[in-house]
Amino acid sequence: MNISLLSSNTFQIQINQKLPKIELNFAQTEQIKQDENTDRFGRKIEYYDYYAGSYGDINIVQKYGTTTQTKEEALDEFIARQTKSILGGAFYNSTFGASDIKGISESGYFFNNDYYRYGKIPQEYYLNSYANSNLIDTKFGKAELFLDLAGDNDRLGVGSFSSNSQLFRFDSDGNGFVDKNDTYFDKLKIRAYDKDGNEIIKKLSEVVDSINLKDFIDSKSNALKKLEAQKDNYGTIEAYENSLQSLKDYNPYSIFKPEVRYESMNENDIKELSKLADEDGWIDASKLQELANLAYAKQGIDGNYKLEELSYLGANSQTNSYANEQYSKFNSLYEDYMAEFEALNGFFDSYKQTASDEIMAEFGEMIENPEFKSTRMLKIESEFTAITGLNFTLENLQKVKDSFEKDRANTANMLKDTDTLTAIRINKNGTFTLKFNSGREIIVNELYKDSGKAFDVELNLNAKFATQIELNQDIDLVVSAAKIQDKITGQIEIKSLKDLGVEIIKKLSNNKFALQTNDGKTIIIDQIYTRFMPNNQNDINLIDDKDKFYPKPLRIWV
Repeated sequence: MNISLLSSNTFQIQINQKLPKIELNFAQTEQIKQDENTDRFGRKIEYYDYYAGSYGDINIVQKYGTTTQTKEEALDEFIARQTKSILGGAFYNSTFGASDIKGISESGYFFNNDYYRYGKIPQEYYLNSYANSNLIDTKFGKAELFLDLAGDNDRLGVGSFSSNSQLFRFDSDGNGFVDKNDTYFDKLKIRAYDKDGNEIIKKLSEVVDSINLKDFIDSKSNALKKLEAQKDNYGTIEAYENSLQSLKDYNPYSIFKPEVRYESMNENDIKELSKLADEDGWIDASKLQELANLAYAKQGIDGNYKLEELSYLGANSQTNSYANEQYSKFNSLYEDYMAEFEALNGFFDSYKQTASDEIMAEFGEMIENPEFKSTRMLKIESEFTAITGLNFTLENLQKVKDSFEKDRANTANMLKDTDTLTAIRINKNGTFTLKFNSGREIIVNELYKDSGKAFDVELNLNAKFATQIELNQDIDLVVSAAKIQDKITGQIEIKSLKDLGVEIIKKLSNNKFALQTNDGKTIIIDQIYTRFMPNNQNDINLIDDKDKFYPKPLRIWV
């Protein structure tokens, strides 16, 4: 079956009716009788004559038009849908898409449809020519990208990138780089050609160490010029001016995580903030909307600190205690994921018992260690990472569940904030009190502001909370860096602590650091950063001609 171009005859589940919440007894799941009109939970399936979209559940893709597919055909279609969903960004926009089964949640467990940013592609006017190309630069030459989930060099022909801009969807940790720390990096491959026109396929990791996504983002001035070139297509001057203002306000770097975008508020920032306070010292959050976005450092379940961006609008007051609300949402996420997990494992167990020796030879390794999960599972995993800061594993899922059972209030506070800031007070000792619409009040030592851009370094927030001993024992001087102002040019440079000759780091009472160097100097800095190591791109002139990539040969028809 050729599924590189799926027709419009694939069925899907009825989505205009709210399905009841189904409580599953996992021990009885395998006993449910399933036929062509029933899903794996014994529920009736309605078939439609149009493509079901991104829903990638292998248990419900065995009906194709009027023909019931074999499990091998269903597996192919499942892989194709997963590939298309990942390339199309279906897992990042919201917890559930329009083609998913409704009834669990309309817009996610913790967030609304507008929450997800990591994995999104910047506004089109901010994409430069490199982003719109479908050839990536490597140390061997230019090559085409494709996604290979099944490890068969995209046998189904659905994994090719339409443009390099799709790489934004593979920055799962939101740091602005696609590298080995991102979820699907090891599934990305390149297709190139040698000097004789023979095809070359390699893993992306073989030809680059990382890809800096900021290389794909155009300047604001160029973005505005592109919009101006389309001015006549807007019909009215009002429509054009509205689009122009939206583009001016848009920050293409907001798709990256706050640790690469935010800076500590300086004394002038705090003075300006204090001007907004009332006679009791409180600053109404509604007055903050004209300032840069703010954030505070917060410890996650993994023990590490990260920036929590403050929300001023959008969240409703909690109907229950904040801890109970967070627990209820997480418990639903946990139960729904485990139901999907049990159902998918049941399918693969059944598949192994009925598959032929040839099919097992082709798909056996994948079936023994199934990497392909339903779209719902992948979206739940995405939300789990967003709220906890942990990479998704079953062990981490259970870890958070157990943490809630042990200390509900503390665990709730370590998850992503889902309430809204209502006011800030600057305290006499220099700390800040944050008040939320859930009734929570917390005190933080420091606030951070959005810089409006993204850096090639990340805030090392753990350094702020480490002890003097921990700081000097644990910090890596090679990858740790500081921003230093050149005395002659006045330019800010990023230098590693090793290059600065740092021997001892001292913590100061004002949240700053004193760096003592091996030549007896002391350097005072506000922050310690973690530097992203540059690509190890060897000089292309040192690469043998037989290893270089050449343009795709033209097919000549006689």
